[in-house]
Amino acid sequence: MAQKTGYLSGNLKLFHLVDKRQWTCPYHYHDFDKITLFFQGHVSYDVEGTAYDLKPFDIVVIPAGKIHRPSVTGDTPYERIIAYISPAYLKTYEQRGCPVGQLFSDSASPILRQPQEADSLYNVSCRLRRAWSYTGPEGNILQEALFSEFLIHLWMAMKTQKIGFVKKKQQHQKIAHIVDYLENNLTDDLSIPALAKRFYMSPDYLMHLFKSETGMTAGSYITARRLQKARRLMQEGRALTELCYECGFTNYSTFYRAWKKRYHTSPKEGLIEKDDLFDE
Repeated sequence: MAQKTGYLSGNLKLFHLVDKRQWTCPYHYHDFDKITLFFQGHVSYDVEGTAYDLKPFDIVVIPAGKIHRPSVTGDTPYERIIAYISPAYLKTYEQRGCPVGQLFSDSASPILRQPQEADSLYNVSCRLRRAWSYTGPEGNILQEALFSEFLIHLWMAMKTQKIGFVKKKQQHQKIAHIVDYLENNLTDDLSIPALAKRFYMSPDYLMHLFKSETGMTAGSYITARRLQKARRLMQEGRALTELCYECGFTNYSTFYRAWKKRYHTSPKEGLIEKDDLFDE
């Protein structure tokens, strides 16, 4: 089995993984976008409190920062291809008129289901799967070339509505509403008392429910979201003393401490592609 890691030091990292075990991956999130092409296994994929049952050749699209985890049952080997994708990689496509990055912002569901009939997307999915039978530099080049083709066909299928969106298996509506509110209001007062009042819940129940549904405390989730927004603004060249307020931090010192705690370096020392809750 290929080595698994939570780091992305370049623009793209590809893995082909096959393992046979029943397990539930810990909840985690990444500072980069991720695509999983699923081939076989009995897997339920949880994305921020919503669970989806996967079928062969389903495509899991996880934007940076989304909390997720797979749960594997049964004896069938769990086979998948995983791609870690940096913003710089997506930008190269956008600059040439192919905005594949919209996959991570415009998708109606994190789980995309390919049509039953064989088409261009299915064809390249099969060829990408076989590419791991090659070893050495040639194999790596082939895998990256086929993934590029796969990504373009996936974007075209979504744009022309030739791919399905898997409906949710289960969801706690309160948490879904809270997560949506947090995503769009990072500069607001997001203290537990304020959130409890807005969503007509007791503070204790809100904290318990949020942790049980997402695997993270509300405070950790909010801080992670704010830091991820800060990373994007930093990449645009924004001044640190200004962007910290746009991300919801009350002052630069609070922002600095949060950044240092997570990335183990100062904001001025550069960006690190690391996720601290990684398992897959």
